[in-house]
Amino acid sequence: MTTALPILRVALEWFLNPDHLPLLWAQEQAKADDQFIVELIAPDDHYDGFADLATAKVDAVVNEPLHLIEQQLEGQQLQSLGTFFHTEGGILMQRSAYDKVRAGETIRITSPVSNPVTDGLCHDILLGYWRQQGLEVSPEQFVVYEGGFDHVAQLQKGADAAWLAFANIEGVHVKYLGLAVDMISTDDGGVPGFSALELITSRNVETQARERLAKFVEYLDAAVPALIEAPQAALALWYRASNAEPSELTEALIQDTLKRFIAPVRPDASRWRPIWQYMQSKGADIVTEDEFETIFK
Repeated sequence: MTTALPILRVALEWFLNPDHLPLLWAQEQAKADDQFIVELIAPDDHYDGFADLATAKVDAVVNEPLHLIEQQLEGQQLQSLGTFFHTEGGILMQRSAYDKVRAGETIRITSPVSNPVTDGLCHDILLGYWRQQGLEVSPEQFVVYEGGFDHVAQLQKGADAAWLAFANIEGVHVKYLGLAVDMISTDDGGVPGFSALELITSRNVETQARERLAKFVEYLDAAVPALIEAPQAALALWYRASNAEPSELTEALIQDTLKRFIAPVRPDASRWRPIWQYMQSKGADIVTEDEFETIFK
């Protein structure tokens, strides 16, 4: 009689996409090795994973490092297990919206989530960018609204801009479609980069789950070089996991994304200290310095 394998539940930050390839590689390998079954859970809302982590419905969360430092998540005793993906991020803006900004008009920016922290960063990037162009603009000109995860669809429907967009996903997609859209990156706005994915757990997670997470990180460490060295195998893995039809766009997304993976996967406070310091300088509602350092220990 075969003993059922234990389950490791990992909540994603949004729908399955090529950023998650190391997770998919680790998922297949853990099952092949009879270690455990990895369930990757896509959310309805961007913060669903943190709510599920707080109630022990999942063992870990994949999300942007920005959410590690938000004060609203205080009390969950979050712990970083490390970054496995880091890309260039920012705001995709319709070229037609540039004239609106110059004319002092308001533009609407779609985002999966709208709150003071993320909206403030979006405003800072745009204000910094336009300042470098010699134009002082008002943050009231930039209205962020929750329009879901599909930035490209929202842009096609008429959104002036989309935030937070990743260069390797939406950036590649809009170029492929030939849309009149440019990316204003965090660097363009004088803001430290933070477009990445962290594997995050809680210090309250049970011992057995913590042991499985340690093994999962080992698989991620092996996944990154394996994927980079075998791009066609990485593409095949994506097609198996996503059931997507082969396309030139998918190949372009995978090729760009493979350059963005990081190993070894280890907690690294120095990687995200600049954005914490930046947010602190802006008076954002973020964790204290001691809390920040504890997250990465």
